[in-house]
Amino acid sequence: MKLKLLVLTAVIFGGGTSLANTTDDIEALAQRLITAKENVDLKVRPIIFQGKESKGQHDCFWMGPVYSGAFNIAYPDGGAVYWPTVFKMPADDAAAYLEISGSFPKARYMSVHSYTKGAKPYDRLIDFEITPDEGANNPYQSGAFADNQAYKIRVMQGEAPKERVDNTLYLGDMTQVDRSPLMIRHYIPETGDDLTGGAGLPQVTLVRGNGDKVSGEEACVALGSPAFDDKKRIIVAPALPQESFDKLLENPPVRENYLNTKKEDWSVFWDPRINLMAFVAPKLQEVMKTAARVGLIEKTSGFYANLDNQYVSLSLNEKFGEVVVLKAKMPRTPLFGTGVARKEDFDIRYWSLCSNEGLVTTRFSACIFDHEIKLTKERDYTIVVSKAANRPANARPECGVSWLDWGDAGDGAGNTGLTNLLLRNMAPFPNFKQAVQHIKGPGLEAESMGEYLPAPVYMTKAEFEAISC
Repeated sequence: MKLKLLVLTAVIFGGGTSLANTTDDIEALAQRLITAKENVDLKVRPIIFQGKESKGQHDCFWMGPVYSGAFNIAYPDGGAVYWPTVFKMPADDAAAYLEISGSFPKARYMSVHSYTKGAKPYDRLIDFEITPDEGANNPYQSGAFADNQAYKIRVMQGEAPKERVDNTLYLGDMTQVDRSPLMIRHYIPETGDDLTGGAGLPQVTLVRGNGDKVSGEEACVALGSPAFDDKKRIIVAPALPQESFDKLLENPPVRENYLNTKKEDWSVFWDPRINLMAFVAPKLQEVMKTAARVGLIEKTSGFYANLDNQYVSLSLNEKFGEVVVLKAKMPRTPLFGTGVARKEDFDIRYWSLCSNEGLVTTRFSACIFDHEIKLTKERDYTIVVSKAANRPANARPECGVSWLDWGDAGDGAGNTGLTNLLLRNMAPFPNFKQAVQHIKGPGLEAESMGEYLPAPVYMTKAEFEAISC
């Protein structure tokens, strides 16, 4: 099965290809652009849970869990675990809502997101915002775990009002709700193999407009949640077919930009169209970045995105060196979820760096997160990115160096010398202004993040090994 993605492109008439630097110049340029549509085939890759779901960690409503060790697709983060759903609210009962009763997990982070069509994030509740049940404890507020950590939230039909109701999540325009409307996320569970963080799965009750309640299997039936052996018990992730990707690379400017250009600047994820433009017209991608920088393209979120995460990416190419060295300062992050209560002690909730394949596979090769990285007393780090065969002998913690596997498959589409790095920042605390979330537009990454954004340095394995341990 295939989908058609409409990629917005632009055609410049006259005046050369230099980029404007001011808002007035960009607005004038925009008036000289014609928007066109180019079809790019997208293959729908289903994530099928049947026979793969972890025993005791799914039920008729919550599927999964999905995590990098089980479902390596859609650029997963090595520290993330999530449970998606497939259901529909009763079409004849606009007042019906869901009541979700759970317990706060022992984990670095927990959230519940809702999604509209195309897996676009609409609303979310994050752990520390949730008021616990009367007499219960929220460890993200109190800073300590307790025996009773129960909470209850409501999932309401319709759009979120200006005046929010506590512990309430909204599904948005009910004609635009995604087939997988809800997702629970945990990051870094603190309970070993129990990915629920010791909390178990939340119980879901359908509350009808007349006050009647149904729970468990009865609720799943009423909501149309697919049974365990139902082929519809899936979520889907788009990826480019190999033949479509190869066709894009037949365009000389695209091929030159992708395979033969040294990339040294990180790019903030701002709008999916900007990212895809690299495979249609690289020069126009630069125009779009400039337009975004001056406010003409608003920031959007991608496929099943987490609204608490923001990213910068960097493409690496072995043609310019088999080893890439990254040096920067690590933001302060809590080791456990209870640290969230001490906001003044930390900068962001979670930091990670992953090497990834590309649009054909959407796999990750390897990830490392904040507390896995060797730091100096000043919280500076050195990370070496290379293939396992090219790992320098001194790229090890004893030498003050962390190592990230480049990935032998490269981009997963036959170009083994490439990889794509994703640097994630999650939920910055109020006083930290150098987070990815505060980048004001494409091209302002280094200026915004300062010493927290590493500049890549290419070298050979021998050159790095010449540096004393």
